[in-house]
Amino acid sequence: MLRLLSALLFSIAATMANARCEGVDLRPHLSSETRARLEREAAKVPFAYGNHWIATKGSQSIHVVGTLHIGDKRMRSTMRKLKPIIKSADLVFLERTTSQMAEVGSPIKAFPKLFLMPQGRSLQTMMSQKDWEQLNFKLAFERASPEQVARLQPWAVSYIMLGSRCGGLGLTSFKGLDSRIEAIAKHARVPLSGLEENGIGYRAMSRQPMKDQMRLLKLGLSSRKGFDDHRMTIFGAYFDEAVTEAQILGNWTLFDDMDVSRAEVTRLRRQVDAQLLDWRNQLWMPVILKRQEKKLFIAVGAAHLPGRNGILQLLKNKGYTLTRAAF
Repeated sequence: MLRLLSALLFSIAATMANARCEGVDLRPHLSSETRARLEREAAKVPFAYGNHWIATKGSQSIHVVGTLHIGDKRMRSTMRKLKPIIKSADLVFLERTTSQMAEVGSPIKAFPKLFLMPQGRSLQTMMSQKDWEQLNFKLAFERASPEQVARLQPWAVSYIMLGSRCGGLGLTSFKGLDSRIEAIAKHARVPLSGLEENGIGYRAMSRQPMKDQMRLLKLGLSSRKGFDDHRMTIFGAYFDEAVTEAQILGNWTLFDDMDVSRAEVTRLRRQVDAQLLDWRNQLWMPVILKRQEKKLFIAVGAAHLPGRNGILQLLKNKGYTLTRAAF
């Protein structure tokens, strides 16, 4: 059964990744008043802008680079700037290295407890008949078995089926800046290491309260807007070094065609961020701080950089001086 579920997840993700992207970056379409409000909100967030920062303390320097895990041709110019820095580093940290990920093979087979419902529980019994039928309608297009999907935790169904069709999806996302950085480091024979063990990202998702997982799944099933605009806004904001703007806009616009309050959407998104970003950032800090190398290079998803619980603020709290660098 685990083999069938694993094949199902990859099949659905691959199908949706090849679907047509219909999203746009929302930021250029904002009114002047909304744009000003967005900038005011972003100004409240520590390290809201910038994809490349240098943390220094004593004789040690740490280059912290925010990445996109999905590929884009605009990364070529970024890599021209980063290449000499990577080659001169004593150690390059990624969230996980390719060799680490290769050890896992099928995530659902490696970490069944993080993907599957607890024994005796079923996704179907947690949903109304209407919601279950709505999910089955979507499954029909992917030729997925309702019996198989009923065994999955809500976060896994949302992650695979309800994400954006722009630039890859879920487990089959295209290679991004992380992969390019790793390739340069390997070619230059710079030591590579992962900040976390395999499965931590999936554990972060499964740590969300089941009721919130289900709430997000139901909203995602019923929303007619999808996530393409959100994904393309993240893309645009990333290359403007303004990922925080995309995060704030997500709180304002996600599920805005649904009968749900902005406060509830913000709460749900913060619940995800608390696990996927904040919790993992805290786990990474001891790994980083114990290194004695003079020059470290750290590449993690750009959303891990800003905020009071972001990597940059956590380094500042430990006495590092942060300076924004060219990206």
